[in-house]
Amino acid sequence: MKIYRDYTREELDRQYNARAAIPDFQDYFDRFARQAQAAREAHPHLADVPYGEDELQAFDFFPADNNGRPLLVFIHGGYWRSLDKSQFSHLAAPYLAAGINVALINYRLAPLVKLGDIAADCGRALRQLHAKAGALGFDPAAIWLMGHSAGGHLAALVAALGAVPVRGVCGISGLYDLEPIRLSYLNEALHLSPGDAAQASPLRLPLPDHARALLVTGALESDEFHRQRDTYAAGLRQSGHDVAVDTVPHAHHLGIIDAAADAGSALTRAMLKMILD
Repeated sequence: MKIYRDYTREELDRQYNARAAIPDFQDYFDRFARQAQAAREAHPHLADVPYGEDELQAFDFFPADNNGRPLLVFIHGGYWRSLDKSQFSHLAAPYLAAGINVALINYRLAPLVKLGDIAADCGRALRQLHAKAGALGFDPAAIWLMGHSAGGHLAALVAALGAVPVRGVCGISGLYDLEPIRLSYLNEALHLSPGDAAQASPLRLPLPDHARALLVTGALESDEFHRQRDTYAAGLRQSGHDVAVDTVPHAHHLGIIDAAADAGSALTRAMLKMILD
């Protein structure tokens, strides 16, 4: 029986089960952890700055060499239920080299908390960063968000909800329509109702005026990840936003992280241009 578009439940699960499509996925996570550790050792930073009472309510801050520069905030993925900011520290390196501050935030995870709590955590982290702009030495009027997978969803969502003023969003393999998520195996941890899915879908929420967007997927990702990107991009363009869309050649859902960490990749060059223009 078809339950969403032309997909049965089994087919829909396959569309969103990114790890099942990557047999060596653990090798990627292991390598990311090593690269992230090397980045933390190479770059002075503030680690695990709390923004709440839970140990996951914390962010890392990597300062640029000069005060008053932009801030890029990265939100990790993991389908709202796994992973950690510490696995992605190496994504800061290309931006630090360009004089851009970087923060990576953690948030509480499902199923211990609801998706609304996770979004609230991200908003709370951003508000604390914004409030500390003077002490941390970045320009509070030049905040940009970047997220991978569920982090792409959270970046777009908190930007739309206006937690703090942001200049733009980069969604890497992001999720902007949560109705298929609600109908898939992922809802066993998220417990989304139809109303929850609608209210938390960036597709239904306009970004702030003048906010820009860069939406990227890997060429080897499932059709649904490409549809999510393209449908969200079309909606943003209809509301007058500047949107760039790209596909990373030969990249799957984890391989795209390598492009995000590579100073010479088209993805990173496009994001740097957007921030520094």
